[in-house]
Amino acid sequence: MAQQPLANRLWILVKHPQFTWWCGHCIVLFCTTIYFYYWITLSWSEGINYYSAAYLGAMLSYGVVVYKSFGLPQLNWEYFQRINRDENVFYLMLAFMWFTSTPVFVTLIPYATFSLFHFITYLRANVLQAVSPAPPPSSSSSGTQIRTNSASKYIQIWVHKNYEPAMKMVSFVEVVVITLFLLFNIVTLQVRFITLLVYCFFLRMRYTMNHYTQQAFATVAQKLDELLLPPSASPNIPPPVTKAYQHAKNAVIWAGRRNHPSHRD
Repeated sequence: MAQQPLANRLWILVKHPQFTWWCGHCIVLFCTTIYFYYWITLSWSEGINYYSAAYLGAMLSYGVVVYKSFGLPQLNWEYFQRINRDENVFYLMLAFMWFTSTPVFVTLIPYATFSLFHFITYLRANVLQAVSPAPPPSSSSSGTQIRTNSASKYIQIWVHKNYEPAMKMVSFVEVVVITLFLLFNIVTLQVRFITLLVYCFFLRMRYTMNHYTQQAFATVAQKLDELLLPPSASPNIPPPVTKAYQHAKNAVIWAGRRNHPSHRD
C-alpha cells in the first residue's frame, strides 16, 4: 500500500465494508453534536432531522457489524440462537426503537460515545496510514510521516486514558439517566410504556454481558440502600416506601439472575 499512489490507497480504504461502518459512526457524531445544539437551545422540533439521522448512522454501523458476523437475517431458530447473545444486535434493535419513538436526547449519549472511540481509532489505524503510510525501513521519515506518527501516538494515549472512564459513564447513563428520562416522558405521555419495557429487557441483557453495567447497577443499589433501608435510612422514610423498594430490588435481582450465564435452575 505504501508504494501505491494516494488515490489508490484511499480507494482500497473506501471500498472496504469497514469504511461504511466508520461513515456510520461519523454520521452519529456529527448529527448528535448538531442536535445537542438544538436541544440546549430548546429547539427540539427544528433539529429532529439530525436526531433521526444520528440513529440512521447508528443502524448503518451496527448493521454492517451484524451482517459481517451473521450474514443475511434468516427466519429460523438456529439464526436466532446465534444472534441473541450479541451486543451489536441489541444495540441495532435499540437504535431502531429510538429512531421510531419520540426523541429522547439522552439516548444518543451511549451511541455518540461509542462512535467517538470507533471514529478516532479507525482514523488512527486506517485513515492516517492510508494518507501517510510508513516508509520502507531503509528510507528516512518525512515531515508528514513524523506528524502522522505523532498524531497516531496521541490518539493511542488518549484512547487508553479515557476508554474506561467513558465506558463507566455510558453504563451510568444507560442504567440511571435514560431510565429516569423514560419514566418522566411516560408520565407526561410523550413515550409509550412499551418503550420502557423493551429498554428494561435491553438493560437485563446488557447486565449479563458487560461488567461496567454490573458496576453501575451495584453503585445505584448501594446508594438506594443507604437512602431507603435501615440503619442508614432517614427515620422520616415511610415504612411502605422501604418495603416497596425492597420488593422492587428483589424483583430486579431475580430477573437479572434468571438470565445470567452463571445462573442454573
